[in-house]
Amino acid sequence: MALSHIKPSIDHIGSTSLESIAAKPIIDILVGVSSDSHLDDSIHFMTNSGYTYVERFNQAMPYRRFFAELTPRQSTKPPLVIDNTTDLLFGIEYDSVCNIHIIKKNTYHWIRHIAFRDYLLANEHARSAYENLKMEIVKLDFKDPLEYNTHKERFILEVQQEAVFLYLNNKQNP
Repeated sequence: MALSHIKPSIDHIGSTSLESIAAKPIIDILVGVSSDSHLDDSIHFMTNSGYTYVERFNQAMPYRRFFAELTPRQSTKPPLVIDNTTDLLFGIEYDSVCNIHIIKKNTYHWIRHIAFRDYLLANEHARSAYENLKMEIVKLDFKDPLEYNTHKERFILEVQQEAVFLYLNNKQNP
């Protein structure tokens, strides 16, 4: 793996990690690193391994480095870096088959991803509600592929709050 030299933790997150619900065919991987310095260090290794670095997300989420394995819908080669001057053409010119989220391990943002996944795996009612929401959202027509995520945001924030609380409480009281 491109980052094996920093000994990351690797977790399958996102809807495909839930197995029993409908999901877009995109694998989301959470990579936990031990130091903030590994965030920027990862860019060279990931882009050299064929992933597109989505730098434009850094402003909104400076705690994370986001990479995507993109496959072109046409013959256009995916860009190496998508910055603020580059159009985000996921679902238009490219399909993402794998998203890599690199975050410092054991921070709130790393925990919230793990807690949300674990909560949905353990809670059939919440998992079903999430699937139903996703099935309704996918019927909408989006000009911007990120609008799909915006429509899930309220549900995720509500469930995530309880999920993080339970995750942290279980860690303190095994």
